[in-house]
Amino acid sequence: MSRLFEELGREPTPMGDISLRRRWEPELELDVWEVILGDEFLMSSLFTTGERALASLGLAATVGDNLNIAIGGLGLGYTAVEALADERVASMYVVDTLAAVIGWHEGHRTPLGAELTTDPRTTLVHGNFFELVRTREPLAPGGLGRLD
Repeated sequence: MSRLFEELGREPTPMGDISLRRRWEPELELDVWEVILGDEFLMSSLFTTGERALASLGLAATVGDNLNIAIGGLGLGYTAVEALADERVASMYVVDTLAAVIGWHEGHRTPLGAELTTDPRTTLVHGNFFELVRTREPLAPGGLGRLD
């Protein structure tokens, strides 16, 4: 059993403080990881079906091999890890507007951080997803290259 509650990170952002926390859920006998922005719960490891489906359904509808994909938003990493389970994914850019979230993964403070950041297909990008996708020409500075 881990601690009942632990705040693993907190950073101020223009949208309010963002925090990463882990708490023990005694009825389920497991750690629950949460990302909170201000007073709003953004992500929880208790509810990952939708995040995983974003990757699996999107990739199921994509034809081809050696896919280069981009994901907007890192959260706790469930969408990204699900995408990496598809062997056709050759490279994956995960873009997040909040540097703290990327730092938590790179520092292996999230439950999937080590798995995600040690996969050579993964590149974490700090920035605005929509801006980067708009400038995705293969050699454009700050662009993402060719995406499938």
